[in-house]
Amino acid sequence: MNVLIVTGEKSSENYASLLVDALLSIDKNLKLYSICSNILNKKTDKIGDYTDISIIGVREAAGIVGKAMKLLSKIKASLVENNIGMVILMDFPEFNMRIAKFAHKLGIKVVYYISPQVWAWREYRTKALFKYSDLVIPILPFEKTFFNLKGVEKSKVSYFGHPLVDLLHNKLNEDVKRENRVLIMPGSRKTEIEHNARVMFESAELLKKELEGFEFVWALPDNISFEYANQFLDDFGFIKIERGSHSLMKSSYFGILKSGTTTLEAAMLGLPMVVVYRISKTSYSLGKLLVRGVKYISLPNLIAGDKIVEELVGSSITSDQIAVKCLDVCKDKDRYETVKERLKGIACVLGGYPVTPKIAQKIYSII
Repeated sequence: MNVLIVTGEKSSENYASLLVDALLSIDKNLKLYSICSNILNKKTDKIGDYTDISIIGVREAAGIVGKAMKLLSKIKASLVENNIGMVILMDFPEFNMRIAKFAHKLGIKVVYYISPQVWAWREYRTKALFKYSDLVIPILPFEKTFFNLKGVEKSKVSYFGHPLVDLLHNKLNEDVKRENRVLIMPGSRKTEIEHNARVMFESAELLKKELEGFEFVWALPDNISFEYANQFLDDFGFIKIERGSHSLMKSSYFGILKSGTTTLEAAMLGLPMVVVYRISKTSYSLGKLLVRGVKYISLPNLIAGDKIVEELVGSSITSDQIAVKCLDVCKDKDRYETVKERLKGIACVLGGYPVTPKIAQKIYSII
């Protein structure tokens, strides 16, 4: 069978890479196509790139509508031209739900792996999600319960755990000494970096005066070049740039992280942190209208159902606010150790290793 995998950002593409390996170990004759950046392109036949349309925020989305529609048209044509029998859609709901609807009409099997966060906002999408999907695979432990409570067809939902368990398995048991380092991660998309970098770096400048002997490191994602990153450091020469986020998370003392999968990685690796979600005023105002009944925005807190790490959300977050939250934890040894201890529990509820082969087997069972 010919299978198309559609990813929309770095994290889902990493999970897709694991899935490709697992699927091919079951059936080496599968023909795999993808929408990807630079991770899946060597393992699959690349049809298109999501990079230019991977953004966050309502105002930001307006500028990429043309590019998104062009890629969508290319995918629709490819479904027919390449005789695709199954599409595996990974997160990226504003885009992928359109593909699900189109593929369903063509009689193509639809697997939605990393389901849209309908539990957080626009809950009405649940009906369309299950109408157009043959199989939905959530990756957060409470999502299957949510779907069950919504009365969806139980045979269409399968939960096996979070693929981060597989990505981080070898690092979870490493004994690494934490160093006097504050790790800064403003995002993996350029739009995120443009929103978050300066205010995070300004907070680091404030922390530098209070945390004697500490270094400050920007853990740069592989998809962002040093040349691009350096333009943000003109006023912050004390901040280093390094690759290898997982090793840095494991060995740093504290983190200032943009909300997203990064915070879950850091939690699993035991890094106390402040989570920042800074978006445009338009996006923030609309988000408050659409999001109902969700108390937290960071994945560690959502999974725990309680506040383990500090969060700052909004369009006008300041460097002083970030610095204060950091110092509240860093300068209180008992609180710091409590946060570390509570973060240990996150990995325990995300599934047993290995997760991805179980997901692959389930997907293959409906081919």
